[in-house]
Amino acid sequence: MRGAIKQAALDIVPELKDQIYDVHPPDGVSEPFYAVITLGEDVWKSSWAGYRQVVRLKLYADRSELLQLDRLVELLIPGLHRRRVIGADGKAFKLHYLGVPEADKFDSVSGKMIRIMRFGVYMPQASGAGSTGQPDEWLHTLTAWTEDVLGDPWRIYHTAWPAGREDHAVLWRMTGCETKMAGASMFEVRKTFTGHIAALDSADEQLTAARLVEELGTQVQLMLDSQNRRYLSVAEISSDMQADPILDGQLKLTLAQRKMRPPEEAALIRRINVHPILK
Repeated sequence: MRGAIKQAALDIVPELKDQIYDVHPPDGVSEPFYAVITLGEDVWKSSWAGYRQVVRLKLYADRSELLQLDRLVELLIPGLHRRRVIGADGKAFKLHYLGVPEADKFDSVSGKMIRIMRFGVYMPQASGAGSTGQPDEWLHTLTAWTEDVLGDPWRIYHTAWPAGREDHAVLWRMTGCETKMAGASMFEVRKTFTGHIAALDSADEQLTAARLVEELGTQVQLMLDSQNRRYLSVAEISSDMQADPILDGQLKLTLAQRKMRPPEEAALIRRINVHPILK
């Protein structure tokens, strides 16, 4: 991971070639500016996102190079945020900008100013998330429908995020299930789902969220089983455009299906006794 992040930073700022160090800069560094990468703590986030590892990128610069420092930051933040990086082992992961944790400070050892940027890497594999097993039947129908509606370049996932998701991705996960009586002979099954929409910018995410809400709103039924003519009805659909696309999800969906209650089995009559009425 460390080497892949270094290379991603060099692709954006070639001036840092041979000037990105691990953990702390070596003694006697004389360059006017350089960078240091440290891998921080792993923080548990959720069963669908897994752990988030914090990566700190520290930029060192002489006092006379503060304008250059600002320029590097302006290039690195948008260049690394939501960037899909592939490591030497072929495994991909996504970087997410987490902000600057503190103000610029002076390092008395190196005699330079330091600015720290934090990025996060979600690691579902470490938590057992990112399962590729067979999903719930309703969830499978929902993901297949979403794939048909959005098409390329969108990639649809279920249950949990993979570490190296594609740049345009949707995740559907089931969050609840309940049954309600719908008469003497019928009952209704309801399942709730959360939809996450992740793209390269928030505007694309919001447009896609609005599109899915409209499509689901006009979709009377989703085909669950064409052979047995089983359908799902869209009961409710709403969106929160301000929700975090990775951790919270922008869409809330409720699907419903009515089913016949199985006939009650009555005990068989084993014997009849007749008592005549005599007057």
